[in-house]
Amino acid sequence: MKTVAIIGAGRVGGAVGRLLAQAGYTVTGVVSRSREDAERVREFISAGTAMIDPVRAAASADIVLITTPDGVIKGVCDSIAAGKGFRAGAVVVHMSGAQTLDLLEGAKGSGAYRAVIHPLQSIPSRELGERNIPGSYFRIEADPEASTIARELVKALGGIELVMPKWSSDKGSAALYHAGAVAVSNFFVALVDFGLRYYQALGADKKDALKAVLPLIKGTLANIESAGIPAALTGPIMRGDVGTVKDHLRAMSERAPELLPLYRELALHTVMVAQDKNSIDPQTAADIQKLMKL
Repeated sequence: MKTVAIIGAGRVGGAVGRLLAQAGYTVTGVVSRSREDAERVREFISAGTAMIDPVRAAASADIVLITTPDGVIKGVCDSIAAGKGFRAGAVVVHMSGAQTLDLLEGAKGSGAYRAVIHPLQSIPSRELGERNIPGSYFRIEADPEASTIARELVKALGGIELVMPKWSSDKGSAALYHAGAVAVSNFFVALVDFGLRYYQALGADKKDALKAVLPLIKGTLANIESAGIPAALTGPIMRGDVGTVKDHLRAMSERAPELLPLYRELALHTVMVAQDKNSIDPQTAADIQKLMKL
């Protein structure tokens, strides 16, 4: 099963299509709502035919990747099924981290098998997706008949399966998994923005402040990669430096009170990480926690 149709010619579809083509898969069709968009992605993939008809594209392949926005995956799948576009025994795949196999029920009714493969990766463009996806971990969920194909796709993309023994195929598991991805990626961007606001409160230009903290961010990520968590944790809470933490709170109260609520919440979690590291004693942890709740 080496023929693939890409339904949804966006960032993910383009990146995945190009990687699969490089890995020896035959991309038969690239579908978008406009032929121009489909053609642009077809050119990026360097394979397949640009199409606007998902039924025709699906009928041309043994593997159908639905890489549309989450909100239309089910509708696209049901539409292809209604048009008899799925081959019997085909594998139909979506790549949404927040959704389960349930969105592909229409394909199952057509005699096809279902799978979900989701990369734990940020894909802001086709080009960056092609660069970033290899080496990423993937969530894999599949009908038994499609599990081998799903794992072969992940391997072809240069991915690694994330094993989650407590996973169950339900909305709650998918939502919890996806929330973790949001926390480490989307919230990380928001957290950096939060940190920049301290320097902006001191009159620094936001772009200059970002340049200034990037080496710190990169160093921290390198520490996490080499030492892990909680070992990579540094700073006043890790050291149990209650006086410095008090100074932070006092300065924010006087000059940037809008920063206090999130600082307090993050500090409380940082106390937990410091306790995991065994770098502070119970009394110091309690003292910092009390400060944050005043």
